[in-house]
Amino acid sequence: MSARSFELLIEFAYAPEAPQALEGGTAAAYEHLERALKASRLKGGQPSEELSFYFEMVRLGVALAFVKAFTRLSDNEKSIEALETLQEALKANSTKDIDKIIQKKIGSFDHLYHEIFVNEHRELLLGLFERTLDAGTKEELDELTMEGLELLEDIDWEAAAQNDEDDEPLPPLDEDFLKNL
Repeated sequence: MSARSFELLIEFAYAPEAPQALEGGTAAAYEHLERALKASRLKGGQPSEELSFYFEMVRLGVALAFVKAFTRLSDNEKSIEALETLQEALKANSTKDIDKIIQKKIGSFDHLYHEIFVNEHRELLLGLFERTLDAGTKEELDELTMEGLELLEDIDWEAAAQNDEDDEPLPPLDEDFLKNL
């Protein structure tokens, strides 16, 4: 995979709006990770704080893409909190800061699972999101990025938007009727 694939994943997830993912650019974050991996190998494979940080930034970027695509499909206002948490974490300056941000707002991710099974694509996106959180190597992130690109290309975004417009809210249940049950 390349920095361009990572960049495309985020662009597809945000389309048609402009991505608001990584400061300095999406491709730059991936390139920083590659440089940190190379430097680590030259030092005998010892992971550095820099390597950990750039790995987390790329992992957050991949996760952000899946959550952004999910929010576009779900129209669930509460799931936007998870997206905002990831965006805030991407502004962190260290892995410790990332962990603090995520831990402080971990409950926001529970909202992603509301009505998950209503749409197959939502379910697949959350599966990719979960696998992203478990990923421990650049190769795993590369694979998830490629799977995500394939999935995002398969989604008929116009049909999904039209389905959301066609979904009218159900009328509230009559309280007197419920009492008589």
